[in-house]
Amino acid sequence: MSTEDPPTGGLRLVSDEGRTITHPSMRGRTPHNGAAAVDSAALDDMGPDTESIDPVATDALDADLSARDQQAELFAAIEAVLMVAEEPVSAEVLATVTIEPVPAVEQACAQIAREYAATGRGFSIVRVAGGYQLQSAVAAADYVERFLGGRRSARLSAAAMETLALVAYKQPISRAQISAIRGVNADGVVRTLSDQGYLTEVGRDPGPGTASLLGTTDLLLQRLGLDSLDDLPSLCELSVDPDAVEAMDRIAAERTG
Repeated sequence: MSTEDPPTGGLRLVSDEGRTITHPSMRGRTPHNGAAAVDSAALDDMGPDTESIDPVATDALDADLSARDQQAELFAAIEAVLMVAEEPVSAEVLATVTIEPVPAVEQACAQIAREYAATGRGFSIVRVAGGYQLQSAVAAADYVERFLGGRRSARLSAAAMETLALVAYKQPISRAQISAIRGVNADGVVRTLSDQGYLTEVGRDPGPGTASLLGTTDLLLQRLGLDSLDDLPSLCELSVDPDAVEAMDRIAAERTG
């Protein structure tokens, strides 16, 4: 290959086959010692600019990707545990299983619930009975009932509902006190609710006879979708006359005293 000066200036390379090769970066350059003077800056522009990559930005990107992977793994772990759990799982248990702090687990559950709601999923993670549980979405209740059909659990009677509400608000309370307030013998209803898992013995009355005191179980909270008994509506919200409540307490004390 030989070099010749083109009429218009610049550097022209002539190959052995007679082809002429002229590079724009070589224009205005003259041969030096019989060799083409190549603009190194121009040649650098032809390749990838590796020096422009910011190592700090690269490290930040890697850290962000790593954090996203860890978050996705945490979300998947929580979903898997709740999927196989038959009862609500506390944040402390989830933290132990996932080896994550309790606040991180609580934040993850809240974010998963928001994502489910935003995408219109048929289920959600809810906080109930002091833990977290996967439940079908309220909007899909009609479909679930249609699918279950005759397999739906038996509904509680009016007497059972009344007794259950009484215990929920007045616990701990004895059978005799329940009967005194309701005006009828409540032994049968209390036994039924205990067998179904709604009521349990929570202590003993220090008075004569040391009667057993009853309280509600987490099953009631699950059925009502409440995290704790503190979430029950107040008696004021239910428009219950406070004087009537005091009267019922006085009657119960007199009849069981």
